[in-house]
Amino acid sequence: MYIYCLPILLPWDETDSELLKLVSPQRRKKIQRYVLETDRKLSLYAALLTLLSLSSVSELSALELVFDIDAKQKPVLLSTTDYHFNLSHTRGFVLCGISDDSTIGVDVEKIAVAPMEVMKQVFHPEEIKYVETAPTLEPNLRFFRIWTGKEAYTKQLGTGINCNLTSYNTLSSNLSSILYTWRHDNYICYVCSKSTKSIDIKYISESAIRNYFVDLYDK
Repeated sequence: MYIYCLPILLPWDETDSELLKLVSPQRRKKIQRYVLETDRKLSLYAALLTLLSLSSVSELSALELVFDIDAKQKPVLLSTTDYHFNLSHTRGFVLCGISDDSTIGVDVEKIAVAPMEVMKQVFHPEEIKYVETAPTLEPNLRFFRIWTGKEAYTKQLGTGINCNLTSYNTLSSNLSSILYTWRHDNYICYVCSKSTKSIDIKYISESAIRNYFVDLYDK
């Protein structure tokens, strides 16, 4: 399993405007609908990171990669059936997960002041207890651990959050065994897959993304 992480640090600039021309017309329209340049940047680099990651793993050129949307509105790779992938992004960070033997769900969230009032609607009773019994400085961290793990799990299932979230206990042994988590600065990252034993985590820079696509399209 391969996990590609991309911190987004720089504001939108002329290079990003040029890179925008390299994504599909559908993605370009979606990006251009965003009002804030920070949202445009995230959407653009999420698309570019997906292309670079799948190209690296599959050894196909990014120009050869063809995608579609399945019945669950989840993007699938048509160029080869050997890989499952999933994508997540939040302000300042993009995460792409790829597996060659099972479905995968990933999620990343920035730790902030947690909306504790929503726990009864989305958390299992054991998860609520875990957050409410946290040491003084940890309730927000524990909240986002649960939330991010739950998102990754439902994305792996293909349901998204449109399901009874309170019925899933990410702290139970059967779910925790397929969840893998780590923290990067102020971000919580989660991967959900039946193959979490071998995970290769790579960090990619914005400059690496830019150089890759500029070189690719200049050939």
